[in-house]
Amino acid sequence: MQGRLLRVNLSTREIGVEGIPEQYLRDYLGGSGLAAKYLYDEIPAGSSALGEENKLFFSIGPLNGGYFPTSGRYNVSCRSPLTGLWLDSSSSGKFGYYMGRAGYMAIIIEGQSDQPVYLYINNDTVEIKDAASIWGKTISESIQLIEKESQVKGSAAAIGPSGEKLVPMACIINDGGRAAGRGGAGAVMGSKKLKAVFVSGDRKFEAADPDAWRKVIRELTGKVVEHPLTNSLKTYGTGVAMGLATQSGDAPTKNWQLGNWEGYGKISGMTMASTMLRQHSPECHVCPIQCARYVEIEEGPYAMKGSGPEYETLGSFGSMLLNDDLESIAYMNLLCNEYGIDTISSGSSIAFAMEAYEKGMLSQEDLNGIDLTWGNTEAVLAVLRLILNQEGIGKLLGQGVKKAAQVIGQGSEEFAIHVKGMELPMHDPRAFFGFGPTYATSPRGGCHCHGYLGAFEGRNPIPEAGINEIQDRHATSGKGILAKAVQDVSTAVHSAIVCIFTFYSLSASDLARAINAATGFSYTGEDILKIGERIFNLQRAFNSRFGSSGADDTLPPRVLSSTIGGPVEGLVPNLEEQLQEYYQARGWDSAGKPSQAKLEDLGLDYVIGELYG
Repeated sequence: MQGRLLRVNLSTREIGVEGIPEQYLRDYLGGSGLAAKYLYDEIPAGSSALGEENKLFFSIGPLNGGYFPTSGRYNVSCRSPLTGLWLDSSSSGKFGYYMGRAGYMAIIIEGQSDQPVYLYINNDTVEIKDAASIWGKTISESIQLIEKESQVKGSAAAIGPSGEKLVPMACIINDGGRAAGRGGAGAVMGSKKLKAVFVSGDRKFEAADPDAWRKVIRELTGKVVEHPLTNSLKTYGTGVAMGLATQSGDAPTKNWQLGNWEGYGKISGMTMASTMLRQHSPECHVCPIQCARYVEIEEGPYAMKGSGPEYETLGSFGSMLLNDDLESIAYMNLLCNEYGIDTISSGSSIAFAMEAYEKGMLSQEDLNGIDLTWGNTEAVLAVLRLILNQEGIGKLLGQGVKKAAQVIGQGSEEFAIHVKGMELPMHDPRAFFGFGPTYATSPRGGCHCHGYLGAFEGRNPIPEAGINEIQDRHATSGKGILAKAVQDVSTAVHSAIVCIFTFYSLSASDLARAINAATGFSYTGEDILKIGERIFNLQRAFNSRFGSSGADDTLPPRVLSSTIGGPVEGLVPNLEEQLQEYYQARGWDSAGKPSQAKLEDLGLDYVIGELYG
């Protein structure tokens, strides 16, 4: 394991390398967990998300840099400008692989440059380089110029104009459209005048037990490849879920109002495969799943070629807006990738504006003359351009639905669909009740990645957590216990750091075996869950520092009322019952505060003073 941390101060231009204490690696693994430890210790209360005291923490885990399946990923963490709370955002591609090859498990970027720069890393050579010539350019243009200047094989993670303009939903893009997408890490990069981070290296991955490592790689890769969902994702991408939405009720429709829509099939992964999908080289390092899409539209108003839309984007720019034009969605996905902005939050903000326009809370004059009616593809594209360029109503919508509703008022808060300021992803808690407590308690706000129910609810048990039976997705009892277990697994995966999709076929015990072979540690599957629990509680403590409490563990009223029609009509999660079961399973009090005994059990004694005074 590479236990090195690179610290770069953009204000003073100081660059240094530190050793990461082994106890940190044992207790937090890497990735999101290691970030939680460092950022809890180093970001003070009262600091601004876009100020000098916020820090960007790029990190990988013990499995990155080698050939573990899906180990090209990396994590970036900071205080979110969208929510004001904890943010970790994970991206695939090759950046994590090259970061490992450069010999760094973590990169802390602090301070603020007074002029545009990018960070160049090639093994032990680390330079802060001038980026004035690429400031203002799109992400693909910027990366091409950086790669040309670098003249070595590597990977760049960059921001576009949206990050430069400090849009709170701006993201970081690498490797042909892979995104650290949610919560505004791109705006934090923009606040530091940091255009990109380029990494390259030639260090070899060295496992503590090479024989055990080779064996576990073979076995676990085989399990991933043989799983039936792997073949489905490889053939149709994540958009396969949109094709199944009529049966599951999972895809939110018309800003979370409808339970069914005739357009699902027109924008599904199956339709994409039969119309615009092209052969492509795998964008993600050693990934046997290969769900990434490469699409081409040869002519017409949406002519483009590049990374294709994932399920989340098909939902946010498709079903949420009643837009069944797949070509337009692919084109808007390309624009978001080039400008560097989260497709979930931007599509959700447009859906919010559509409903506000329908209800007379926004006028056509407010919308720069745009007739923003449901399904009006040209209008959607026009508003998206306003958000990307921060013009007119786009300045407000780019702040997210929570802030937009505060400005518009008139009861618009009722259909501003978010948790803690982050727009919900495209999975409906009325279709899978377990999403209720996971969304409500996620440390970064509305988020399915911090509790990836898709791999577990109605599908796989979690024996390491004592959950030995597959749960009915519409049962209420047991959902708090399930949510806690899934969050602990997901948090450990984001700290390991590998793709959550591998956990359709792998388990916490499988992850423990791989980490043991790589590091020489001796974890069990139960240990992995406890590490996830430790990290989750630390992220909760971080949020408490910035004013969040159990009172914020809630869902929008619309999501707690029935859909209009569809397979889940009349089915609504009982969030209050779920949360009390969840708090009890977590060892938190009835107000959602971690008990001192639980914090001591997890080795988090050092946060007790701040939480309890």
